[in-house]
Amino acid sequence: MHEAFASLLNSAAGAVLIKILKAVFLAVLSIGVVSMAVTAKPKRGTTSFTLLRIIFAVAFVAVLCYQAYWQLLGFSHPKFARFLRRYNRRANAAEIQVLRGPILDRRGRVLAAPVRGDIWARRYPLGDAAAHPLGYYHCKYGITAVERVEDPLLSGYLPESDEPPLSKRILTPRAKEGKEVELNLDARLQLFAYDQFQGRPGAAVVMNPRDGSLLALVSSPGFDPRHPQSAFTNTVTKCAFNRAVQGLYPPGSTFKPLVAGMAFDAGIKPVMDCPGSGYTPGPHTAPIRDSEYYAYARNGQVWPGWNNMNLKQAIVHSSNVYFARLGVQCGTERFNSMLARAGLNAPVRYFAGSVGELKSVAGNAPAVEKPLQLAQPAIGQGRILVTPLHVACYTAAVAADGKMPTPRLGAFDPPGEPVRLFSAAAAAYVRSAMREVVTSGTGKAANLRGLAICGKTGTAQVPGGKDHAWFTCFAPEKNPSLVVTVLVEHGGFGAKSALPIARDIMVEAQKLGYVK
Repeated sequence: MHEAFASLLNSAAGAVLIKILKAVFLAVLSIGVVSMAVTAKPKRGTTSFTLLRIIFAVAFVAVLCYQAYWQLLGFSHPKFARFLRRYNRRANAAEIQVLRGPILDRRGRVLAAPVRGDIWARRYPLGDAAAHPLGYYHCKYGITAVERVEDPLLSGYLPESDEPPLSKRILTPRAKEGKEVELNLDARLQLFAYDQFQGRPGAAVVMNPRDGSLLALVSSPGFDPRHPQSAFTNTVTKCAFNRAVQGLYPPGSTFKPLVAGMAFDAGIKPVMDCPGSGYTPGPHTAPIRDSEYYAYARNGQVWPGWNNMNLKQAIVHSSNVYFARLGVQCGTERFNSMLARAGLNAPVRYFAGSVGELKSVAGNAPAVEKPLQLAQPAIGQGRILVTPLHVACYTAAVAADGKMPTPRLGAFDPPGEPVRLFSAAAAAYVRSAMREVVTSGTGKAANLRGLAICGKTGTAQVPGGKDHAWFTCFAPEKNPSLVVTVLVEHGGFGAKSALPIARDIMVEAQKLGYVK
């Protein structure tokens, strides 16, 4: 009964209802008291007077019992305590009886912790750098992200099965201190990755490809979680927007490894002519050309084309012409099946809390109906839109022998069952090609001694704006232990703006022992 009542109180309608009921109760009580005071005292033993006294006595005792119950035990009911946090900010509210627990990184470093003596104060040592994955806890703006979905645990609410008997709760009405929540994030790597953006809008995902552990989940720019109002008033940088899991972007050439793995398993690895003039999928369609065509044109020259290329060479040189033709050859059924397996039309769950989950937004990768319509999606353009977390997940499949892991922000979230996107042989083939991208292709700036980075650059066209820059990679080539995916909004060429960030994150991760 009290749970249903607490649910009602926690709603907006409940807040209005409680005010009305209080007003009605006080009005009736006042009228009754005044009526008894001004009415001539009847003779003793009068039935109506005695009955009236009994009614008011019972009502008074009921109010006292009701108040005593919620004063003594109200803090043990999460929904009622949440109601108090929202509508009763007095220092003697039930919430004062619970010291909110900390949020820790994988090494026990504090990411969020309470401030003793102030029930709403919360300190966040990483500040802007971790505001998006951690969320905030604020009396006016509410609770978000990890702070929200782990609120009962952090606030010290016990499951009903673990509650002590009523007598013990009355004698010791103080709730236990909130429990700590441990994440897979590494505070050092989270802060380092965030700093590399230098305020530029973008996102970075750092993940273990074998078990999905998220070592860093960055959205830039961030905001001060102690004062979240700044995030809502700043409409220029849109710093409240979590670009890592809420931003939808065309993946550009970072999509090509996924198409290559699909084609390899289908036995489609043709050598194709890739002329400088490009490839026109059908009548009334613009030709699809390689980026070199436009680079030559800016210098007043004519791009001769790559001529004959195989699948690996097409990955290394990121040929749009080859992959547009390859997508058409693979066919709609095979392509649509690959989209479904990769979960590009679904949200990605990355944290399972005690009262909810954290998920990315769903990607947008509509099924293709006609083969000639595959040319644009096959190069990561057209109507395909994904989050950086989606890109990190299918990049991890290349690193993990074709198996795509479920990302895990919580340290104790059990690893989900991986989804097989393609065979181990296909993954090895694409992995080798991505290594050549770094040694001799578009990603040569990431070719660092001792790391053996495998990567793929991406430059995604945006109507009416500068291109988005991507670089997704993993290391080392043999038995990869880390995936890094970076997006820089309107950053231009992926090799120039996204690649340096991802490379530096990988170097830092190696120093911290995550790349072996």
